[in-house]
Amino acid sequence: MTSTETPSVVLHGRRHASARLRDGVVLLKTDGVRRQIPLTAIERVDVHGAKGRRLTIVLTGNKPVAYHLRCRSAPAVHEFAHAVRRALPVRDADELRPNGAELVTEKPLERAAPNRARLLWWGLGGGYVLVLALLLVKGLLVTGATGVVPGVFWAVAPS
Repeated sequence: MTSTETPSVVLHGRRHASARLRDGVVLLKTDGVRRQIPLTAIERVDVHGAKGRRLTIVLTGNKPVAYHLRCRSAPAVHEFAHAVRRALPVRDADELRPNGAELVTEKPLERAAPNRARLLWWGLGGGYVLVLALLLVKGLLVTGATGVVPGVFWAVAPS
């Protein structure tokens, strides 16, 4: 038994953007939106930009819609574009094409919840540094004529 599935190919872009070719669909994550683009909705895939690092997916239809993805690796962009082009269906020149924008499904990406423990530690550390800076400005962390001031003890071993 042979499989007609397309292999899973991934292209990682900038700022957590990515494109994945899997099972006849391009999954494009950009700008906080996850788009599911069927291969039948894609007219062509272009590579352009500075040194060929920008992928453009152009959809079928009277008013073509294009999605862009920038990547740091030009060879990765070329390989992904080549994989998508190989997977595109063969069409006649005069064949009626569906409106690609209507076939695309969009879903907003959920943002990860902030790590509250990390925020707490950053807040405590920032408060500690702020108090140290305040004591330094007021001159309480320097030694006086009577010896070490209690501010030094607070800075070294707060209780």
